[in-house]
Amino acid sequence: MKIDGKEIKLFDAVVNPALIHEVVTAQLSNRREGSAQAKTRAEVSGGGKKPYKQKGTGRARTGSIRNPLWKGGGVIFGPTGAQHFKVNIMKKKNRGAILSALATRKDGVVVLAELKDTKTKDFVKTHKEVAEGKKSLYIFAALTEAHILATRNVPGVKVCDYRNLNVYDILEAEKLVFVGEALTLADKFWEAK
Repeated sequence: MKIDGKEIKLFDAVVNPALIHEVVTAQLSNRREGSAQAKTRAEVSGGGKKPYKQKGTGRARTGSIRNPLWKGGGVIFGPTGAQHFKVNIMKKKNRGAILSALATRKDGVVVLAELKDTKTKDFVKTHKEVAEGKKSLYIFAALTEAHILATRNVPGVKVCDYRNLNVYDILEAEKLVFVGEALTLADKFWEAK
């Protein structure tokens, strides 16, 4: 693929949907906090006294009103708050998935010479001109705090530097906007080996 007279191999990879799916599901799994927590029968308050005698009532025997079978009782095998959902992604798989995802977005690539907007209001105008207001991923050679501050309050806009591309953000964006030298640097950094 040629952009501005330069041969760019970044978007020439063969699309592998299975690999993209595997990496995206792992990425979403890694974002989970896993902070849900339920109380067991030992942690629910109350239930210290046997509710009624063992024999003679005609009812089933029970030792606590906090039994999991009772209303207000503890939860059996509930979440503990210590569970984790981390999935390791191999480097080569991640690289392949990123190249595949980029290949699916080659029609939505925009190259911007520079982005000097430091105010959100100015950036919104630029975004409407460059990306037609669509969901976009702005990729920089070096991401500065000024870029983050100017773009963070604009809906549908994400920013990253060329080394921190990820499959989910690439697929979510309709337009990939490479700013300055980001495209040539990304081409060298992610080139097929």
